[in-house]
Amino acid sequence: MTTPQTVPVSTPNRRSDRLRPGYVLIAVLIVILVLSLVAYRFSDAMVSEMRAGVRSADYAQVRAAAVSGVHYAAALLANPDLLALDVGNPYDNPSYFQDIPVPQDPTNPNSKQAYFSIINVTPLSGGGYQQRYGMSDEGGKININALIALDPSGETLYNALMKLPNMTADVADAIVDWVDSDDTPRTNGAESAYYRSLAQPYSAKNGPLNSLDELLLVKGVTPQLLYGTDRNRNGVDDENAGIVDRGWSDYLTVYGREVNVDSSGILRIWINGDDIVGIYQALLNSGLDADMAAYIVAAKLFGSNNLLRVTADGQIQSSTSTKGGGGMGKGGMQQTVYVAVGADELINAVEARLATAATSGRAINSIFDLVNTAIVLQRNSRTNPPTATVYYSPLNDPARQAQLLPILLDKISTREAVEMVPRLNVNTAPREALLGLPGLTETEVDNILAARDSVIPFSLEAMTGAWLLTQGGLSISKFRSLERYVTGTSMVYRVEVVGYFAQGGPTARVEAVIDSNLGAPRILYFRDLGDLDYPRAYSPQAIAGTTTP
Repeated sequence: MTTPQTVPVSTPNRRSDRLRPGYVLIAVLIVILVLSLVAYRFSDAMVSEMRAGVRSADYAQVRAAAVSGVHYAAALLANPDLLALDVGNPYDNPSYFQDIPVPQDPTNPNSKQAYFSIINVTPLSGGGYQQRYGMSDEGGKININALIALDPSGETLYNALMKLPNMTADVADAIVDWVDSDDTPRTNGAESAYYRSLAQPYSAKNGPLNSLDELLLVKGVTPQLLYGTDRNRNGVDDENAGIVDRGWSDYLTVYGREVNVDSSGILRIWINGDDIVGIYQALLNSGLDADMAAYIVAAKLFGSNNLLRVTADGQIQSSTSTKGGGGMGKGGMQQTVYVAVGADELINAVEARLATAATSGRAINSIFDLVNTAIVLQRNSRTNPPTATVYYSPLNDPARQAQLLPILLDKISTREAVEMVPRLNVNTAPREALLGLPGLTETEVDNILAARDSVIPFSLEAMTGAWLLTQGGLSISKFRSLERYVTGTSMVYRVEVVGYFAQGGPTARVEAVIDSNLGAPRILYFRDLGDLDYPRAYSPQAIAGTTTP
Protein backbone atom coordinates (compact mmCIF):
# COMPACT_ATOMS: atom_id res chain seq x y z
CA MET A 1 0.00 0.00 0.00
CA THR A 2 1.33 3.16 -1.04
CA THR A 3 1.32 6.21 1.00
CA PRO A 4 -0.52 9.11 -0.66
CA GLN A 5 1.69 12.08 -1.51
CA THR A 6 0.74 15.41 -0.19
CA VAL A 7 0.37 18.10 -2.84
CA PRO A 8 1.77 21.38 -1.56
CA VAL A 9 -0.70 24.23 -1.45
CA SER A 10 0.62 27.69 -2.34
CA THR A 11 0.17 30.38 0.28
CA PRO A 12 -0.38 34.09 -0.47
CA ASN A 13 2.64 36.37 -0.61
CA ARG A 14 1.94 38.64 2.30
CA ARG A 15 4.87 40.91 1.47
CA SER A 16 3.54 41.54 -1.99
CA ASP A 17 0.15 42.46 -0.44
CA ARG A 18 1.83 45.07 1.70
CA LEU A 19 3.58 46.65 -1.33
CA ARG A 20 0.45 46.97 -3.52
CA PRO A 21 0.53 50.54 -5.21
CA GLY A 22 -2.24 53.16 -4.15
CA TYR A 23 -2.73 54.77 -7.54
CA VAL A 24 -6.45 55.10 -7.11
CA LEU A 25 -6.09 56.88 -3.80
CA ILE A 26 -3.55 59.34 -5.24
CA ALA A 27 -5.82 59.99 -8.18
CA VAL A 28 -8.73 60.62 -5.86
CA LEU A 29 -6.67 63.03 -3.79
CA ILE A 30 -5.56 64.90 -6.91
CA VAL A 31 -9.12 65.17 -8.13
CA ILE A 32 -10.23 66.45 -4.73
CA LEU A 33 -7.41 69.03 -4.73
CA VAL A 34 -8.24 70.23 -8.21
CA LEU A 35 -11.90 70.47 -7.41
CA SER A 36 -11.05 72.39 -4.25
CA LEU A 37 -8.92 74.82 -6.21
CA VAL A 38 -11.66 75.23 -8.78
CA ALA A 39 -14.20 75.80 -6.03
CA TYR A 40 -11.90 78.31 -4.34
CA ARG A 41 -11.29 80.19 -7.58
CA PHE A 42 -14.98 80.15 -8.33
CA SER A 43 -15.82 81.34 -4.82
CA ASP A 44 -13.14 84.03 -4.99
CA ALA A 45 -14.43 85.17 -8.38
CA MET A 46 -17.95 85.30 -7.04
CA VAL A 47 -16.83 87.30 -4.01
CA SER A 48 -14.97 89.70 -6.33
CA GLU A 49 -18.02 89.97 -8.52
CA MET A 50 -20.16 90.61 -5.47
CA ARG A 51 -17.78 93.31 -4.27
CA ALA A 52 -17.66 94.85 -7.73
CA GLY A 53 -21.43 94.74 -7.86
CA VAL A 54 -21.69 96.40 -4.47
CA ARG A 55 -19.11 98.99 -5.55
CA SER A 56 -20.97 99.62 -8.78
CA ALA A 57 -24.23 99.92 -6.91
CA ASP A 58 -22.63 102.31 -4.44
CA TYR A 59 -21.20 104.43 -7.24
CA ALA A 60 -24.52 104.43 -9.06
CA GLN A 61 -26.15 105.62 -5.85
CA VAL A 62 -23.68 108.46 -5.21
CA ARG A 63 -23.83 109.51 -8.86
CA ALA A 64 -27.61 109.58 -8.64
CA ALA A 65 -27.17 111.71 -5.52
CA ALA A 66 -24.93 114.10 -7.47
CA VAL A 67 -27.49 114.35 -10.27
CA SER A 68 -30.14 114.99 -7.62
CA GLY A 69 -28.05 117.98 -6.54
CA VAL A 70 -28.36 119.46 -10.03
CA HIS A 71 -32.14 119.23 -9.89
CA TYR A 72 -32.12 120.54 -6.32
CA ALA A 73 -30.26 123.65 -7.53
CA ALA A 74 -32.69 124.02 -10.43
CA ALA A 75 -35.61 123.86 -8.00
CA LEU A 76 -34.09 126.67 -5.93
CA LEU A 77 -33.57 128.77 -9.05
CA ALA A 78 -37.19 128.20 -10.05
CA ASN A 79 -38.39 130.19 -7.05
CA PRO A 80 -36.89 133.72 -7.01
CA ASP A 81 -38.62 134.56 -3.71
CA LEU A 82 -37.12 131.51 -2.01
CA LEU A 83 -33.71 132.34 -3.43
CA ALA A 84 -33.89 135.95 -2.27
CA LEU A 85 -35.65 135.60 1.07
CA ASP A 86 -34.55 132.22 2.41
CA VAL A 87 -31.31 131.29 0.66
CA GLY A 88 -30.12 134.89 0.55
CA ASN A 89 -26.61 134.13 -0.68
CA PRO A 90 -26.62 131.35 -3.29
CA TYR A 91 -22.84 131.58 -3.73
CA ASP A 92 -21.72 130.80 -0.18
CA ASN A 93 -24.37 129.23 2.04
CA PRO A 94 -23.55 125.90 3.74
CA SER A 95 -27.03 125.71 5.23
CA TYR A 96 -28.55 125.16 1.80
CA PHE A 97 -25.71 123.53 -0.12
CA GLN A 98 -23.69 121.34 2.28
CA ASP A 99 -24.51 117.75 3.32
CA ILE A 100 -27.95 117.55 1.75
CA PRO A 101 -29.37 114.03 2.39
CA VAL A 102 -31.03 112.18 -0.45
CA PRO A 103 -34.25 110.44 0.64
CA GLN A 104 -33.75 106.68 1.02
CA ASP A 105 -35.81 103.95 -0.61
CA PRO A 106 -38.47 103.01 2.02
CA THR A 107 -38.67 99.50 0.60
CA ASN A 108 -34.98 98.87 1.28
CA PRO A 109 -34.16 99.54 4.94
CA ASN A 110 -30.57 98.35 4.40
CA SER A 111 -29.75 100.99 1.78
CA LYS A 112 -27.00 103.47 2.62
CA GLN A 113 -27.71 107.13 3.23
CA ALA A 114 -26.29 109.21 0.38
CA TYR A 115 -25.57 112.94 0.49
CA PHE A 116 -24.61 115.65 -1.94
CA SER A 117 -22.87 118.99 -1.58
CA ILE A 118 -22.82 121.80 -4.11
CA ILE A 119 -19.36 123.33 -4.19
CA ASN A 120 -17.73 126.17 -6.11
CA VAL A 121 -14.12 127.26 -6.19
CA THR A 122 -13.90 131.06 -6.17
CA PRO A 123 -10.84 133.05 -7.23
CA LEU A 124 -9.91 135.62 -4.59
CA SER A 125 -9.02 139.18 -5.50
CA GLY A 126 -5.77 138.93 -3.56
CA GLY A 127 -4.77 135.70 -5.30
CA GLY A 128 -5.52 132.08 -4.56
CA TYR A 129 -8.84 130.27 -4.37
CA GLN A 130 -11.49 129.44 -1.81
CA GLN A 131 -13.84 126.46 -1.71
CA ARG A 132 -17.39 127.48 -0.89
CA TYR A 133 -20.73 125.74 -0.65
CA GLY A 134 -23.00 127.22 -3.29
CA MET A 135 -23.48 127.91 -6.97
CA SER A 136 -21.30 130.07 -9.18
CA ASP A 137 -22.62 132.84 -11.39
CA GLU A 138 -21.94 132.64 -15.12
CA GLY A 139 -23.20 136.23 -15.39
CA GLY A 140 -20.14 137.38 -13.44
CA LYS A 141 -17.78 136.22 -16.20
CA ILE A 142 -16.69 137.84 -19.45
CA ASN A 143 -19.20 136.61 -22.01
CA ILE A 144 -17.31 136.26 -25.29
CA ASN A 145 -20.47 136.00 -27.40
CA ALA A 146 -22.10 139.01 -25.71
CA LEU A 147 -19.13 141.35 -26.12
CA ILE A 148 -18.75 140.59 -29.82
CA ALA A 149 -22.50 141.18 -30.25
CA LEU A 150 -22.34 144.54 -28.44
CA ASP A 151 -19.26 145.63 -30.36
CA PRO A 152 -18.83 143.75 -33.68
CA SER A 153 -15.48 145.48 -34.26
CA GLY A 154 -14.06 143.25 -31.52
CA GLU A 155 -12.21 146.03 -29.73
CA THR A 156 -14.27 145.75 -26.53
CA LEU A 157 -13.72 141.98 -26.44
CA TYR A 158 -10.01 142.37 -27.19
CA ASN A 159 -9.52 144.92 -24.41
CA ALA A 160 -11.40 142.72 -21.94
CA LEU A 161 -9.32 139.66 -22.87
CA MET A 162 -6.10 141.58 -22.41
CA LYS A 163 -6.94 142.09 -18.72
CA LEU A 164 -6.74 138.35 -18.08
CA PRO A 165 -3.60 136.81 -16.57
CA ASN A 166 -1.17 135.24 -19.08
CA MET A 167 -3.07 136.73 -22.03
CA THR A 168 -1.04 137.93 -25.01
CA ALA A 169 -1.97 140.19 -27.92
CA ASP A 170 -1.69 137.43 -30.51
CA VAL A 171 -3.99 135.06 -28.59
CA ALA A 172 -6.52 137.84 -27.87
CA ASP A 173 -6.55 138.80 -31.56
CA ALA A 174 -6.96 135.15 -32.56
CA ILE A 175 -9.95 134.71 -30.21
CA VAL A 176 -11.60 137.84 -31.62
CA ASP A 177 -10.97 136.61 -35.17
CA TRP A 178 -12.53 133.25 -34.28
CA VAL A 179 -15.86 134.77 -33.20
CA ASP A 180 -16.16 137.89 -35.38
CA SER A 181 -18.26 137.66 -38.52
CA ASP A 182 -15.56 138.49 -41.08
CA ASP A 183 -12.66 136.47 -42.44
CA THR A 184 -10.11 139.27 -42.29
CA PRO A 185 -7.39 138.60 -39.72
CA ARG A 186 -6.53 141.20 -37.12
CA THR A 187 -2.94 142.42 -36.71
CA ASN A 188 -1.82 139.41 -34.67
CA GLY A 189 -4.80 137.16 -35.30
CA ALA A 190 -5.70 134.21 -37.49
CA GLU A 191 -8.61 133.44 -39.76
CA SER A 192 -9.62 130.49 -41.95
CA ALA A 193 -6.58 130.84 -44.24
CA TYR A 194 -4.32 129.89 -41.33
CA TYR A 195 -6.46 127.03 -40.02
CA ARG A 196 -6.87 125.51 -43.49
CA SER A 197 -3.10 125.31 -43.82
CA LEU A 198 -2.79 122.97 -40.82
CA ALA A 199 -2.16 119.24 -41.14
CA GLN A 200 -5.77 118.67 -40.14
CA PRO A 201 -7.47 121.68 -41.73
CA TYR A 202 -10.67 123.37 -40.55
CA SER A 203 -12.27 126.80 -40.84
CA ALA A 204 -12.63 129.60 -38.31
CA LYS A 205 -15.99 129.66 -36.52
CA ASN A 206 -16.76 133.31 -37.40
CA GLY A 207 -19.74 133.13 -35.09
CA PRO A 208 -20.73 132.67 -31.44
CA LEU A 209 -19.20 129.85 -29.42
CA ASN A 210 -21.30 126.90 -28.30
CA SER A 211 -18.88 125.83 -25.57
CA LEU A 212 -15.72 127.11 -23.96
CA ASP A 213 -13.86 124.04 -25.22
CA GLU A 214 -14.11 125.46 -28.75
CA LEU A 215 -11.40 127.92 -27.79
CA LEU A 216 -8.94 125.00 -27.88
CA LEU A 217 -9.26 125.20 -31.68
CA VAL A 218 -8.02 128.81 -31.65
CA LYS A 219 -4.41 129.54 -32.52
CA GLY A 220 -2.30 129.86 -29.37
CA VAL A 221 -4.92 128.59 -26.91
CA THR A 222 -3.69 125.55 -24.97
CA PRO A 223 -5.42 123.42 -22.32
CA GLN A 224 -3.00 124.84 -19.75
CA LEU A 225 -3.95 128.42 -20.60
CA LEU A 226 -7.68 127.71 -20.73
CA TYR A 227 -8.04 125.34 -17.77
CA GLY A 228 -4.77 125.79 -15.90
CA THR A 229 -2.69 123.16 -14.16
CA ASP A 230 -5.20 122.28 -11.45
CA ARG A 231 -6.17 118.98 -13.04
CA ASN A 232 -8.90 118.00 -10.59
CA ARG A 233 -10.33 121.54 -10.50
CA ASN A 234 -10.52 121.89 -6.72
CA GLY A 235 -8.36 124.99 -6.27
CA VAL A 236 -5.84 123.09 -4.13
CA ASP A 237 -2.15 122.63 -4.85
CA ASP A 238 -2.12 118.84 -5.20
CA GLU A 239 1.53 118.52 -6.28
CA ASN A 240 3.11 120.94 -3.79
CA ALA A 241 4.27 123.08 -6.69
CA GLY A 242 3.42 126.26 -4.81
CA ILE A 243 1.14 127.57 -7.58
CA VAL A 244 -2.51 126.83 -8.26
CA ASP A 245 -3.69 127.92 -11.69
CA ARG A 246 -7.23 127.30 -12.98
CA GLY A 247 -6.70 129.21 -16.22
CA TRP A 248 -9.02 131.52 -18.11
CA SER A 249 -12.08 129.32 -17.57
CA ASP A 250 -12.69 131.11 -14.25
CA TYR A 251 -13.16 134.40 -16.10
CA LEU A 252 -14.73 133.44 -19.45
CA THR A 253 -18.10 132.03 -20.44
CA VAL A 254 -20.26 131.44 -23.48
CA TYR A 255 -23.45 130.94 -21.45
CA GLY A 256 -25.56 133.95 -20.63
CA ARG A 257 -29.08 135.23 -20.81
CA GLU A 258 -30.88 138.40 -19.84
CA VAL A 259 -34.56 139.11 -20.26
CA ASN A 260 -35.94 142.64 -20.20
CA VAL A 261 -38.05 142.18 -17.07
CA ASP A 262 -38.07 143.93 -13.72
CA SER A 263 -37.29 142.49 -10.31
CA SER A 264 -40.77 140.95 -10.05
CA GLY A 265 -40.48 139.22 -13.44
CA ILE A 266 -42.80 141.66 -15.27
CA LEU A 267 -41.81 143.08 -18.63
CA ARG A 268 -40.27 146.52 -18.21
CA ILE A 269 -42.09 149.62 -19.43
CA TRP A 270 -40.88 150.52 -22.91
CA ILE A 271 -41.03 154.30 -22.72
CA ASN A 272 -40.43 154.78 -26.45
CA GLY A 273 -43.54 152.93 -27.54
CA ASP A 274 -46.45 154.42 -29.49
CA ASP A 275 -49.11 154.43 -26.75
CA ILE A 276 -48.02 157.49 -24.77
CA VAL A 277 -51.17 157.45 -22.60
CA GLY A 278 -50.57 153.80 -21.73
CA ILE A 279 -46.93 154.59 -20.96
CA TYR A 280 -47.96 157.35 -18.57
CA GLN A 281 -50.43 155.10 -16.75
CA ALA A 282 -47.85 152.32 -16.50
CA LEU A 283 -45.31 154.75 -15.04
CA LEU A 284 -47.81 155.95 -12.45
CA ASN A 285 -48.51 152.34 -11.46
CA SER A 286 -44.86 151.33 -11.29
CA GLY A 287 -44.09 152.81 -7.89
CA LEU A 288 -42.51 155.99 -9.24
CA ASP A 289 -43.30 159.35 -7.72
CA ALA A 290 -46.01 161.13 -9.71
CA ASP A 291 -43.75 164.02 -10.68
CA MET A 292 -41.05 161.64 -11.99
CA ALA A 293 -43.60 159.78 -14.11
CA ALA A 294 -44.92 163.09 -15.42
CA TYR A 295 -41.42 164.39 -16.08
CA ILE A 296 -40.54 161.40 -18.29
CA VAL A 297 -43.69 161.93 -20.36
CA ALA A 298 -43.09 165.69 -20.48
CA ALA A 299 -39.57 165.10 -21.80
CA LYS A 300 -41.14 163.15 -24.66
CA LEU A 301 -44.13 165.40 -25.37
CA PHE A 302 -42.71 168.89 -24.98
CA GLY A 303 -39.90 168.34 -27.46
CA SER A 304 -36.14 168.34 -27.37
CA ASN A 305 -35.93 172.13 -27.71
CA ASN A 306 -37.66 172.50 -24.38
CA LEU A 307 -35.39 170.06 -22.51
CA LEU A 308 -32.69 172.31 -21.07
CA ARG A 309 -29.43 171.44 -19.41
CA VAL A 310 -28.88 172.54 -15.83
CA THR A 311 -25.57 173.08 -14.09
CA ALA A 312 -24.71 171.55 -10.74
CA ASP A 313 -25.72 174.76 -8.97
CA GLY A 314 -29.13 174.82 -10.67
CA GLN A 315 -28.38 177.37 -13.40
CA ILE A 316 -30.11 176.72 -16.72
CA GLN A 317 -27.83 176.51 -19.74
CA SER A 318 -29.28 177.72 -23.02
CA SER A 319 -27.78 178.71 -26.33
CA THR A 320 -30.04 181.75 -26.57
CA SER A 321 -30.72 182.77 -23.01
CA THR A 322 -29.63 182.39 -19.42
CA LYS A 323 -31.51 182.33 -16.18
CA GLY A 324 -31.90 185.81 -14.70
CA GLY A 325 -33.81 189.04 -14.84
CA GLY A 326 -34.43 191.42 -17.72
CA GLY A 327 -31.79 192.84 -19.95
CA MET A 328 -30.21 192.11 -23.28
CA GLY A 329 -28.60 188.82 -24.27
CA LYS A 330 -26.28 188.08 -27.15
CA GLY A 331 -27.10 189.99 -30.31
CA GLY A 332 -29.41 192.27 -28.43
CA MET A 333 -31.86 189.49 -27.57
CA GLN A 334 -33.64 189.82 -24.27
CA GLN A 335 -32.82 187.18 -21.71
CA THR A 336 -35.60 184.78 -20.77
CA VAL A 337 -36.63 184.63 -17.17
CA TYR A 338 -37.27 181.05 -16.07
CA VAL A 339 -39.86 180.56 -13.37
CA ALA A 340 -39.90 177.24 -11.55
CA VAL A 341 -43.31 175.67 -10.94
CA GLY A 342 -44.46 172.87 -8.67
CA ALA A 343 -45.38 169.26 -9.34
CA ASP A 344 -49.08 170.04 -9.70
CA GLU A 345 -48.41 172.43 -12.58
CA LEU A 346 -46.20 169.79 -14.24
CA ILE A 347 -48.84 167.08 -13.94
CA ASN A 348 -51.61 169.39 -15.20
CA ALA A 349 -49.51 170.45 -18.18
CA VAL A 350 -48.69 166.82 -19.06
CA GLU A 351 -52.29 165.63 -18.78
CA ALA A 352 -53.50 168.57 -20.89
CA ARG A 353 -50.93 167.76 -23.58
CA LEU A 354 -51.83 164.05 -23.47
CA ALA A 355 -55.44 164.94 -24.31
CA THR A 356 -54.34 166.37 -27.66
CA ALA A 357 -51.12 164.42 -28.34
CA ALA A 358 -50.97 162.89 -31.82
CA THR A 359 -47.65 161.10 -31.35
CA SER A 360 -45.61 159.58 -28.55
CA GLY A 361 -43.04 162.36 -28.84
CA ARG A 362 -39.27 162.18 -28.86
CA ALA A 363 -37.34 159.03 -27.99
CA ILE A 364 -35.37 158.85 -24.77
CA ASN A 365 -32.13 156.92 -25.28
CA SER A 366 -31.19 156.68 -21.61
CA ILE A 367 -32.81 157.62 -18.35
CA PHE A 368 -29.57 159.42 -17.54
CA ASP A 369 -30.39 161.91 -20.30
CA LEU A 370 -32.88 163.37 -17.83
CA VAL A 371 -30.29 164.07 -15.12
CA ASN A 372 -29.38 167.77 -14.66
CA THR A 373 -32.19 168.96 -16.93
CA ALA A 374 -35.30 171.11 -16.82
CA ILE A 375 -38.37 171.15 -19.06
CA VAL A 376 -40.01 174.28 -20.38
CA LEU A 377 -43.74 173.85 -19.93
CA GLN A 378 -44.85 177.19 -21.35
CA ARG A 379 -43.14 180.16 -22.98
CA ASN A 380 -44.40 183.74 -23.07
CA SER A 381 -42.50 185.97 -25.46
CA ARG A 382 -44.96 188.89 -25.12
CA THR A 383 -43.72 189.84 -21.71
CA ASN A 384 -40.70 192.06 -21.19
CA PRO A 385 -38.44 190.24 -20.59
CA PRO A 386 -39.76 186.93 -22.04
CA THR A 387 -40.69 184.36 -19.43
CA ALA A 388 -40.94 180.58 -19.32
CA THR A 389 -42.26 178.21 -16.72
CA VAL A 390 -40.00 175.26 -16.06
CA TYR A 391 -39.92 172.15 -13.94
CA TYR A 392 -36.55 170.86 -12.78
CA SER A 393 -35.88 167.14 -13.10
CA PRO A 394 -36.35 165.21 -9.85
CA LEU A 395 -33.05 163.51 -10.72
CA ASN A 396 -31.18 166.79 -10.19
CA ASP A 397 -31.50 166.36 -6.43
CA PRO A 398 -28.83 163.89 -5.18
CA ALA A 399 -31.12 162.60 -2.43
CA ARG A 400 -34.02 161.92 -4.80
CA GLN A 401 -31.63 160.60 -7.40
CA ALA A 402 -30.47 157.90 -4.98
CA GLN A 403 -34.11 157.03 -4.28
CA LEU A 404 -35.40 157.11 -7.87
CA LEU A 405 -32.60 155.61 -9.94
CA PRO A 406 -32.98 152.04 -8.64
CA ILE A 407 -36.71 152.15 -9.44
CA LEU A 408 -36.16 153.69 -12.86
CA LEU A 409 -33.47 151.18 -13.82
CA ASP A 410 -35.66 148.34 -12.60
CA LYS A 411 -38.98 149.37 -14.15
CA ILE A 412 -38.08 151.23 -17.34
CA SER A 413 -36.52 150.21 -20.62
CA THR A 414 -35.49 152.37 -23.53
CA ARG A 415 -35.31 149.28 -25.79
CA GLU A 416 -38.20 147.21 -27.05
CA ALA A 417 -36.38 143.85 -27.18
CA VAL A 418 -37.47 141.21 -24.69
CA GLU A 419 -34.31 139.12 -25.04
CA MET A 420 -31.30 141.32 -24.32
CA VAL A 421 -27.62 140.82 -24.95
CA PRO A 422 -26.47 139.49 -21.56
CA ARG A 423 -24.46 141.95 -19.50
CA LEU A 424 -21.85 141.51 -16.76
CA ASN A 425 -23.18 141.10 -13.23
CA VAL A 426 -21.14 143.61 -11.22
CA ASN A 427 -22.23 141.97 -7.97
CA THR A 428 -20.30 138.77 -8.66
CA ALA A 429 -17.68 139.65 -11.29
CA PRO A 430 -14.04 139.20 -10.22
CA ARG A 431 -11.56 142.03 -10.51
CA GLU A 432 -10.19 140.74 -13.82
CA ALA A 433 -13.64 140.86 -15.41
CA LEU A 434 -14.43 144.34 -14.04
CA LEU A 435 -11.14 145.66 -15.42
CA GLY A 436 -12.36 144.62 -18.86
CA LEU A 437 -15.31 147.05 -18.77
CA PRO A 438 -14.76 149.95 -21.18
CA GLY A 439 -13.35 153.08 -19.58
CA LEU A 440 -12.94 151.81 -16.02
CA THR A 441 -9.62 152.53 -14.32
CA GLU A 442 -7.95 150.27 -11.77
CA THR A 443 -8.73 152.79 -9.04
CA GLU A 444 -12.41 152.79 -9.95
CA VAL A 445 -12.49 148.99 -9.99
CA ASP A 446 -10.83 148.84 -6.57
CA ASN A 447 -13.38 151.33 -5.23
CA ILE A 448 -16.19 149.20 -6.60
CA LEU A 449 -14.79 146.05 -4.98
CA ALA A 450 -14.35 147.86 -1.66
CA ALA A 451 -17.97 149.03 -1.68
CA ARG A 452 -19.51 145.80 -2.96
CA ASP A 453 -19.50 143.90 0.32
CA SER A 454 -21.78 146.47 1.93
CA VAL A 455 -24.46 146.20 -0.77
CA ILE A 456 -27.61 144.44 0.43
CA PRO A 457 -28.19 141.34 -1.75
CA PHE A 458 -31.38 141.31 -3.82
CA SER A 459 -32.12 144.95 -3.03
CA LEU A 460 -33.10 147.18 -5.97
CA GLU A 461 -29.74 148.92 -5.70
CA ALA A 462 -27.99 145.55 -6.07
CA MET A 463 -30.25 144.14 -8.78
CA THR A 464 -30.00 147.23 -10.99
CA GLY A 465 -26.38 148.08 -10.34
CA ALA A 466 -27.44 151.53 -9.11
CA TRP A 467 -25.09 151.07 -6.15
CA LEU A 468 -22.23 151.81 -8.54
CA LEU A 469 -23.47 155.40 -8.36
CA THR A 470 -24.68 155.61 -4.79
CA GLN A 471 -21.87 153.63 -3.14
CA GLY A 472 -19.30 152.72 -5.78
CA GLY A 473 -18.26 156.25 -6.56
CA LEU A 474 -18.94 156.26 -10.31
CA SER A 475 -20.07 159.46 -11.96
CA ILE A 476 -23.32 159.74 -13.90
CA SER A 477 -21.42 160.06 -17.18
CA LYS A 478 -19.29 156.99 -16.42
CA PHE A 479 -22.29 154.89 -15.45
CA ARG A 480 -24.13 156.00 -18.59
CA SER A 481 -21.24 154.79 -20.74
CA LEU A 482 -21.33 151.41 -18.95
CA GLU A 483 -25.12 151.02 -18.98
CA ARG A 484 -25.14 148.60 -21.93
CA TYR A 485 -22.42 146.43 -20.37
CA VAL A 486 -23.42 146.04 -16.70
CA THR A 487 -26.31 144.72 -14.68
CA GLY A 488 -26.97 143.45 -11.18
CA THR A 489 -28.85 140.25 -11.96
CA SER A 490 -28.15 136.83 -13.42
CA MET A 491 -30.15 134.07 -15.04
CA VAL A 492 -27.46 131.45 -15.68
CA TYR A 493 -25.59 129.55 -12.97
CA ARG A 494 -22.99 126.80 -12.88
CA VAL A 495 -23.18 124.07 -10.25
CA GLU A 496 -20.62 121.41 -9.34
CA VAL A 497 -22.15 118.65 -7.25
CA VAL A 498 -20.39 115.91 -5.27
CA GLY A 499 -22.34 112.81 -4.26
CA TYR A 500 -20.99 110.60 -1.44
CA PHE A 501 -21.62 108.49 1.64
CA ALA A 502 -20.72 110.11 4.94
CA GLN A 503 -18.97 106.95 6.14
CA GLY A 504 -16.67 106.86 3.13
CA GLY A 505 -16.63 104.96 -0.12
CA PRO A 506 -16.92 106.15 -3.72
CA THR A 507 -17.71 109.72 -4.72
CA ALA A 508 -19.18 111.15 -7.91
CA ARG A 509 -18.81 114.64 -9.36
CA VAL A 510 -21.00 116.24 -12.00
CA GLU A 511 -21.21 119.75 -13.38
CA ALA A 512 -24.13 121.58 -14.97
CA VAL A 513 -25.04 125.01 -16.28
CA ILE A 514 -28.61 126.01 -15.49
CA ASP A 515 -30.72 128.79 -17.02
CA SER A 516 -33.28 129.84 -14.40
CA ASN A 517 -35.57 130.82 -17.31
CA LEU A 518 -37.99 132.94 -15.27
CA GLY A 519 -39.02 130.07 -13.03
CA ALA A 520 -38.86 127.21 -15.57
CA PRO A 521 -35.20 126.14 -15.32
CA ARG A 522 -33.37 124.59 -18.26
CA ILE A 523 -30.13 122.59 -18.07
CA LEU A 524 -27.89 124.01 -20.79
CA TYR A 525 -24.84 121.85 -20.15
CA PHE A 526 -24.09 118.67 -18.20
CA ARG A 527 -20.84 116.82 -17.69
CA ASP A 528 -19.59 113.95 -15.55
CA LEU A 529 -16.35 115.07 -13.88
CA GLY A 530 -15.22 111.58 -12.87
CA ASP A 531 -12.35 111.72 -15.37
CA LEU A 532 -10.93 114.74 -13.53
CA ASP A 533 -11.16 113.23 -10.07
CA TYR A 534 -7.58 112.05 -9.74
CA PRO A 535 -6.28 112.74 -7.26
CA ARG A 536 -9.65 112.86 -5.53
CA ALA A 537 -10.70 116.49 -5.40
CA TYR A 538 -12.90 116.34 -2.31
CA SER A 539 -12.71 113.91 0.61
CA PRO A 540 -16.10 112.52 1.63
CA GLN A 541 -15.17 112.89 5.28
CA ALA A 542 -14.12 116.50 4.76
CA ILE A 543 -17.26 117.24 2.78
CA ALA A 544 -19.53 115.47 5.24
CA GLY A 545 -18.45 117.72 8.07
CA THR A 546 -20.42 116.89 11.18
CA THR A 547 -23.06 114.88 9.36
CA THR A 548 -23.71 111.58 11.09
CA PRO A 549 -24.09 108.47 8.94
